[in-house]
Amino acid sequence: MNSEYADDERVIRLSRRLGLAAHAAVAARLPLAAEALIAAVAASVAAFIVVVQPDGVARDVGALVLLALLGMAAERFDINLYEDSRLSLSAVFLVTAAIALGPGAVAVAGVAVALAGHAGRGRAFYKLLFNISTFVAAGLASAYVYRAMGAAAPEGRIFDAGSAILAAGANFAVASVLVTLAVAASGGGTVRAIWAEKFAWLLPHFVLMGFLAFILTMAYGAFGLYGILGFVAPVLMQRFTMKQYVDRTGHTVRELREKNDRISELRTEVEEAYSETLDAFVSALDLRDTETHGHSTRVAELSLRIGEMLGVRAGPEWFDLKHGAMLHDVGKIGVPDAILRKRGTLDEQDWEAIRQHPAHGYNMLKNVRFLAGAAELVLCHHERYDGKGYPRGLRGEEIPLAARIFAVADTFDAITSTRPYKPSFSVAHACREINAHRGTQFDPRAVDALLLLYGHGADTADIADAA
Repeated sequence: MNSEYADDERVIRLSRRLGLAAHAAVAARLPLAAEALIAAVAASVAAFIVVVQPDGVARDVGALVLLALLGMAAERFDINLYEDSRLSLSAVFLVTAAIALGPGAVAVAGVAVALAGHAGRGRAFYKLLFNISTFVAAGLASAYVYRAMGAAAPEGRIFDAGSAILAAGANFAVASVLVTLAVAASGGGTVRAIWAEKFAWLLPHFVLMGFLAFILTMAYGAFGLYGILGFVAPVLMQRFTMKQYVDRTGHTVRELREKNDRISELRTEVEEAYSETLDAFVSALDLRDTETHGHSTRVAELSLRIGEMLGVRAGPEWFDLKHGAMLHDVGKIGVPDAILRKRGTLDEQDWEAIRQHPAHGYNMLKNVRFLAGAAELVLCHHERYDGKGYPRGLRGEEIPLAARIFAVADTFDAITSTRPYKPSFSVAHACREINAHRGTQFDPRAVDALLLLYGHGADTADIADAA
């Protein structure tokens, strides 16, 4: 089976195929991990053949040639699965070669089938190398599993059929795992997700292929080459049935894909609308407090840079940090202008009103679904690492990580920005001032990340590990 993927520019279409039925997909420009995997698989298969020297190549040359030709034909006339995957029944003939002739025979047939699938299709050489290695490795696995089962299982047709099905299962396991690893190494996702999405559903088909291989083996044992030719009909019937099913369901699958693409587009549009709304809201807040114009945006950007150094990656946590930092002072809407714009010293009553703005902001945002996580940062953005902050007096890691990161970024921007009541100070001055309060007002890890960011710290990996 093969699947096509697009790169970030959606230009390069990648093709992959499952083991005996297909070709591995790896990026047009292979990452180092994918190159290493292909080299390791190819070298391992070659070394195994050289050292073990599998038998069976010369057991029946006529049968080997016939099975190889049938496998090659099956590979050339594979089935297009909804335009991004392909399935071939070549595994039936390769498993037959494995159990009827032996590991050496299936290795030779695997090379032939891989070449047939590659010829004339304009694929890169590394794909051919990986496909040959995968076909041969999977074929050898099926041959040795069948041989081991034959030595251990009681005599009888039922046990022989079971051994053939297990041999096909071994073929499927080796091929699907190798292809999954290749796709993952090429940046196509996690191993578990790739295997579950692209290969798990094929297992029942390989069980049936194992049973068909058992029938062909029995026919070969009884009637020789004519038995193989005479019992190809069930394989052709399976292909016909699968092709009919794919054709009938193809329209539905295409419709579902189009709807899924539209949903993805709508989700992107909604996310952009959220972002634009937040930007407009923050701009409105800046107009109300011209002394700190641009402060929220700058603090959000610095918070994300510090967060990345502490292991915050794109996802809900990243968006909560960004949105919370941008909206941290939204609660000041609930503070009277007379207090916010008061000239001179604030009295205790004024300060008490100002200390309510984190709670005001939290209450405004907590019921907005996509801002619920950001609301926690808004509530805690005046907490201190030593527990002397407000409104709840949280201490250490009781404070959400986003709020601890924000506290450092907010103070840095306040020190380095010009305000009507103070000049701006240098980056070095801000770093010294924040470092002086490391472990008291600020989370030591967030401080270390800031210092490293501006050339005053140690190693990023150490900071991320500590976090």
